[in-house]
Amino acid sequence: MQLVEFDLYQPSKDGTWTCLDGSKAIPHAAINDDYCDCSDGSDEPGTSACPNSLFYCVNEGHIPAYIKSYAVNDGVCDDACCDGSDENGELISCPNRCKQVGEIYRKEQSSLKKSTEAGLNAKRQLVEDAQKQIALWEEEQTKLEDEIILTKSNLLRLQRELQDLESRTAGSTSKKGNSSSNKVKCKSSSLEVATLKHDIVILKKELNVLKSILGDMKRDHNHNFHDMAVKSAISGYDEFVTRFTSIEAIIDDNLENINSHDDEEEDIDVDDVDNDDETDTEAEAPNEEKSPQIEGKHSVVDMVLEKLDSILPSALKNGLLDKLQPKNVVTNANDDTMSDEKAALENTRKLVREAEDQVNTLNNGLERLKKDLSTDYGVDKEWLKLKDVCIEKDEGEYTYSLCFLGDAYQKSNKDSTRTHLGKFAKFDGSDDLYKVHIHSHGTRCWNGPERSVKATIECGLNNEILDVSEPEKCEYHFRMLSPAVCKSVADAEKEETIQKDSNGKKPVHEEL
Repeated sequence: MQLVEFDLYQPSKDGTWTCLDGSKAIPHAAINDDYCDCSDGSDEPGTSACPNSLFYCVNEGHIPAYIKSYAVNDGVCDDACCDGSDENGELISCPNRCKQVGEIYRKEQSSLKKSTEAGLNAKRQLVEDAQKQIALWEEEQTKLEDEIILTKSNLLRLQRELQDLESRTAGSTSKKGNSSSNKVKCKSSSLEVATLKHDIVILKKELNVLKSILGDMKRDHNHNFHDMAVKSAISGYDEFVTRFTSIEAIIDDNLENINSHDDEEEDIDVDDVDNDDETDTEAEAPNEEKSPQIEGKHSVVDMVLEKLDSILPSALKNGLLDKLQPKNVVTNANDDTMSDEKAALENTRKLVREAEDQVNTLNNGLERLKKDLSTDYGVDKEWLKLKDVCIEKDEGEYTYSLCFLGDAYQKSNKDSTRTHLGKFAKFDGSDDLYKVHIHSHGTRCWNGPERSVKATIECGLNNEILDVSEPEKCEYHFRMLSPAVCKSVADAEKEETIQKDSNGKKPVHEEL
């Protein structure tokens, strides 16, 4: 009996051989002597002497196979043994069909290989498109995060304007009504401080972005292409980098100054202030002249902007400083064009509500993006571009449809009534996680469970439902094709080897 796995049956130096389970050593000549010596039957791979052993079919011209020993000489030609070696002729003689079977098998494998390669190409396109989409989402996320910071800063300025207007309006009303209250609180600068912090944080972030862009340009530009504008920008960048650490230190100092100013801020209780209108007017005048918080704001921001103006390359700072310069969105109530303080107050309230709505809209968009980016779309995001791609199969009485990562339905071909079979819940493949899709929580069956779908997907060029079955009440099994699960022959063989090694068993054909 020829042994293909001859290395397993090599004799030892003393002419013995050890059973594969290590139970004992026997003479090498006892292998395939039609007598079972080993408890695992490994000494008789070519006979039926061991009932619990495996019989090895050489199948020259095709693929070798193992069958159970009890199927040897049972009067039935086993399909796995195309060479007919499982029957020795006492009961029946089996022809050698390996040449014909091998030719058919090789044609099928050739066709499968072509189909797999086509599916792999389609999958590569899915992966490439998914990577582009992910890059767009990440870019959009960065833009949204920046826009949220700017919009919040604008909202803080509007809220500060609203607070100022409300304070002045409330003060005027109090004087006209001869209010009995003799306590006056200076306006809080909390919104002012928060705005300053936002402005400076934005400036610092812009500096880091500029530094990164210029650094990439210096690293990647073509040194053989003499562009004077590029050379000028790189020269400015080199000078800028040498001072970048000190610039960051200045910005951090400004933030510390603002924080310390915030700590010193306190409410002022003026119990002894005379309620006389003239006294009020006199007390207010110096306040208006000094305006310490407002002056502080302009001095801090202007100082940072002046430093940027002096250090940034001219090719890059055009338009940037105007963009970063804080602007008063609402016209000062003292302006000649906004003399009516009530109108200004209502207008400012409207702008605050609009800014709040804009912040909420941006935050909602950012949350949706983060959810998309965190969703599991497969190892290489191959399922991303197939999300909500729907396919259907007419099975006679019903037409079944399934949308990848979406919903599955059953539609009656008689009256077109549609039944929900479930929504995508998870990937649940044992050998390959993404080859099995579970859809759950469909419409409940009468006197039964909620409908559900288990979709098992095989490699194919097109997305297709091959067949639908219902092995259990209201539990549907879809067998499908999609390029998303295709793998190269090398990867498939590697997984098969790993699976075989993990099981610790050879593939065996058993008669049913």
